[in-house]
Amino acid sequence: MSRPCDASKSPDLSTLSFDDAVAKLGSLRTRGWRLGLDRMQEFVRLAGLQHKIGEANGPQFIHVAGTNGKGSTTAFIQSILVEQGHSTGAMFSPYVYDVCERVQIDRELIARDDFARLATRLLEMGRQLEATDLGGPTEFEIKTMLGFAHWAELGVDWVGIEVGLGGRLDATNVVTPRTSVIVNISLDHTEILGETVEEIAVEKAGIIKPGIPVILGNMPEPARDAICKIADARSAKTWSLGKEIILDESGIATPIRRHPPIHPRLRGSIQLQNAALAIAACDAAGAIDDPSRVADGVRKAWLPGRFEQVEYGGRRFILDGAHNPDAAKALLQTLKEESIELPVPFITGRVDGHDCRSFYEVLQGSISSAFVARLEFHRSKDPRSIIQEAREFLPTSSTHESVASALESCLGATHPGTTIVVTGSMFVVGEIGKLIRR
Repeated sequence: MSRPCDASKSPDLSTLSFDDAVAKLGSLRTRGWRLGLDRMQEFVRLAGLQHKIGEANGPQFIHVAGTNGKGSTTAFIQSILVEQGHSTGAMFSPYVYDVCERVQIDRELIARDDFARLATRLLEMGRQLEATDLGGPTEFEIKTMLGFAHWAELGVDWVGIEVGLGGRLDATNVVTPRTSVIVNISLDHTEILGETVEEIAVEKAGIIKPGIPVILGNMPEPARDAICKIADARSAKTWSLGKEIILDESGIATPIRRHPPIHPRLRGSIQLQNAALAIAACDAAGAIDDPSRVADGVRKAWLPGRFEQVEYGGRRFILDGAHNPDAAKALLQTLKEESIELPVPFITGRVDGHDCRSFYEVLQGSISSAFVARLEFHRSKDPRSIIQEAREFLPTSSTHESVASALESCLGATHPGTTIVVTGSMFVVGEIGKLIRR
């Protein structure tokens, strides 16, 4: 067994440059996605951080799971706590434009120097793990550890942390939170998490800890029943949206207090629900000292790729990382709420493992033409396969071997004043966003 070593006080190493650190982390993608906590628990111990992930002398966590909306909910949690005067970290997965989005402090991205320094030390610890039966850590495990090390080093008060995949066996599930949140449940990653909403709910409910309150959003009753059964067995009280948590025109009521109306910067009525869950989570955690500052926290929260609007080339681009049917429904609802005249052109791309047909079926009738691109990602789906699987829902479609080519073709086929939607994956949003933001 290796001797524990504080990640922030490791022996001097030749620190990698930021670009080299990102490249070395990226090279670990070949290890795939490993569900299980044994290696992560040993990694935490090796880094000397086992007392900094939810115990009294470390940051206090609010842990957020769910099929959709967990990133937005985490952003609301972070922003609410910052406005309360707390030093507050956050973790998001995946990032959209900059890998430093993954680890944040007080709504700011981790500095590149800090990212490179901590990544260097954690990669070295990872090599120590490679020599054990546990094997070397994955990219996601090291990035999660990077957050733990950064927040411990800075001595933050609170952290909102988003689950990567599932919950029960996700690398983030080594924390002991003050509150857990399950935003919603729908079918996604069925090859890993289960083929029914009940099976997926059980995986998400794995973040529930004994005696720790749980905040539940809207979800199918079978999923809610499965979660509540686990919560009851663990003596964890539940607050559900529409029951203990009331959202209406007069504001938000939780069992703790009533809050005035909120006005999120993030667009769409679904974000009102996500914000309500975040407020309830902070109430249940006992983290709100000044209720009058909650609405400011909601208003200042922001996250890229969530109905993000950017002007470029005389066109309005709407960038939304929807990738499953429920997220597509939320996107379509927000387009209508924002009075976008449909149909409009779509630039889209997908990754393997996500069903194409059911996603584009939801958007049927809203797409005037589809520019389908291959992504710069190792799991990019062939654009020809996308059209083959969802041809009847993607009218006048064209395939492109790069996102840049799809963008160029779309600009050539549209006129100034056109609204263009970019969706299908957070990766296509990230690539388009980087191109047009330059």
